[in-house]
Amino acid sequence: MELLKLGNLVEGVFLERLGRFVVRVSVGGSEVLAHNTNTGRLTDVLVPGRRVLLQVAGGRLGLRLVGVEDSAPGCFCLVDTLTQGRAFERAVELGLLPYLKGCTVVRRNPRVGGSTYDYELDCGGRVAVAEVKSAVMRGSGGEAMYPDCPTFRGRRHIEGLIELAKSGVEAYLVFVAAICRPTCFRPYCGGDPRICELVPRAVYAGVVVRSFSVHLEQSGTVYLDNPDLPLCLG
Repeated sequence: MELLKLGNLVEGVFLERLGRFVVRVSVGGSEVLAHNTNTGRLTDVLVPGRRVLLQVAGGRLGLRLVGVEDSAPGCFCLVDTLTQGRAFERAVELGLLPYLKGCTVVRRNPRVGGSTYDYELDCGGRVAVAEVKSAVMRGSGGEAMYPDCPTFRGRRHIEGLIELAKSGVEAYLVFVAAICRPTCFRPYCGGDPRICELVPRAVYAGVVVRSFSVHLEQSGTVYLDNPDLPLCLG
């Protein structure tokens, strides 16, 4: 199902990553720099020579990396975390995520219990907290995986959600599987073993842990593929 339509896109070719937030790409035969919002290592995604989609944006660089072509021609991994967040908000608004049916986004970046999370939700009069994580690493079985590197911030968020759930707050941990046709979501133990332990602990503590899959097409359309992607936690 179509979730979003992105405008002002240009196509290019990925050349190299110059830092955490800057990539070098070729657009129309010229080499330019673009902003990368995804702080993961992305070593299996940002491969030199791959086609990329960039959005004309404000800021110093003027372009933002949005998608990187996946193994299927014409199907792009949605690497931009800003667009992933918009996709989550739109899916909630349209009632497409069964575990968040009847919920609405109240505000972004609420500070709760000493930590800042992605969203405060109103779920039928109940206040809920949601943290959304980007899963754009592909496993050998086609899984979408998170994280691809150690993440202190990710650990802190999941630990915080566990404490919130234990105190009676409705807490959600949602992974955006933003690769083409993933089989399931799996925590990647090689990226951060602690996250691999915390995700099952969160489930046990009462945190609602879910995943949904999306992909981006060359036209700029973001599609919701599976609103409730299976979790592979074994």
